[in-house]
Amino acid sequence: MSVPVKSTDPSAIVHFMNRAGFGPRPGQVKEVVAKGLDAYLADQLNPTPDPLLDKELLRVNKHLGYATSQIIDIAYKRISAPSQLGDIVEAYHTRKMIRAIAAKNQLEEALADFWYNHFNVNSRVAFVRLSVLSYENTAIRPHVLGKFRDLLGATARHPSMLAYLDNYLSRKDTVVDGQVKPGLNENYGRELMELHTLGVTAGYTQDDVVQAARCFTGWTIDGLRISPEQTRGKFVYAAADHDTDAKEVFGLKLPAGGGIEDGEKLLDYLAAHPATARFISTKLARRFVSDDPPSALVDRCAQTFSSTGGDIRKVMRTLFESPEFWSQDVARKLKTPFEYVVSCLRASGADVESAEPGLTWHLDNMGMRPYMCTPPTGYSDRGSDWVSPSYVHRLNFALDLGNDTIQGVRVGLSDTIARSGDDPGKAASIATFFNREVFGGRLSPRTLAAVRVPSSKAPTTVAKVAGLVLASPEMQWR
Repeated sequence: MSVPVKSTDPSAIVHFMNRAGFGPRPGQVKEVVAKGLDAYLADQLNPTPDPLLDKELLRVNKHLGYATSQIIDIAYKRISAPSQLGDIVEAYHTRKMIRAIAAKNQLEEALADFWYNHFNVNSRVAFVRLSVLSYENTAIRPHVLGKFRDLLGATARHPSMLAYLDNYLSRKDTVVDGQVKPGLNENYGRELMELHTLGVTAGYTQDDVVQAARCFTGWTIDGLRISPEQTRGKFVYAAADHDTDAKEVFGLKLPAGGGIEDGEKLLDYLAAHPATARFISTKLARRFVSDDPPSALVDRCAQTFSSTGGDIRKVMRTLFESPEFWSQDVARKLKTPFEYVVSCLRASGADVESAEPGLTWHLDNMGMRPYMCTPPTGYSDRGSDWVSPSYVHRLNFALDLGNDTIQGVRVGLSDTIARSGDDPGKAASIATFFNREVFGGRLSPRTLAAVRVPSSKAPTTVAKVAGLVLASPEMQWR
């Protein structure tokens, strides 16, 4: 593919890395200059195995080799295991941070974060806490650059979503002793249309919500209605609980006598709907371009979505080839707290041994701890929504990272700077290092002047300059 910028321009490369991933690590800009931006972008759209990342993840994998059913057994103390539930929860927070920081396939990581937030489940819900690892690894990650319909179907069937939106409880109404006993739960039917596909302005009605919910009656989780001792945590279709009467949802007519295919046909229909193409394209453009993406860009992405059957990779290609993506005026967007924390860790060359308690504590303070968003909307994807709530905490994080005092994180900036040929004992040299390696030469004269603090002992100088650079206005923007 071809982008409308010079393929070896460091500033353009940093621009792309900040928007299609979590920013550069020291040395990466030089690597991409040698490779060429077109080739790097093609690699990001077509990710290959990442053995170095796999090696990084080995130290937490000992806690993550369990199926959901085994994690349930550990939680209920039915089996003896080296890892307790707290260790497993800690490990998947650590795994998420390591992947975002160390992965060569940065676009894949950015999309994994985007799609999890789009199909949000909250791990404070008891069963979601036990199954969220499987949700992210089997329902989200395999489909982030695939077909939207596959992603939609994988989330609809996953026990985390079934539990979070209570669809595992939804069943047809029954008559007991002459009295109608309601069984329908509308939560998933509503969020499926409002948040996952059509968008709230598409024009569906409350009756459409009810009809959609009826399509998914009987989609449940094995064992949860029997007793905690028999819980295994897998998707199952309970035919006896399904509403087999005729249904009509937002123009889709389903005849009486249907079964699990009622839900599948509705997913097909919604995934292919023009309103879904525009809603998803708007959200992708908002995440990767600006809080208020130009309508012309959204139109082109939606057209690609519809003409390719919801091919996410091709929609992303359309987005990256657009002049709007590369425009400094259009693409100015504040990083979310998670994006900011990860980009700082990458910029400083940090390694994460554990996300707990240091990184999760900082993200808690900023209001964006992974897996912990309560409403089904997910965390806001508008950068402007994160200015006031998190800035002071961003400053504190930057200073702690510069001082290498975050528990579970190893920075070693002096060695990193020295290996690059710069002097870690001189403020101007440290500022030059960051300007070249992280900002593509785009640090403003005002920022460069502000960070040139008087030199003293090298560690003190590094800490001061790094903290100021990482807290700078330029670091806050993607």
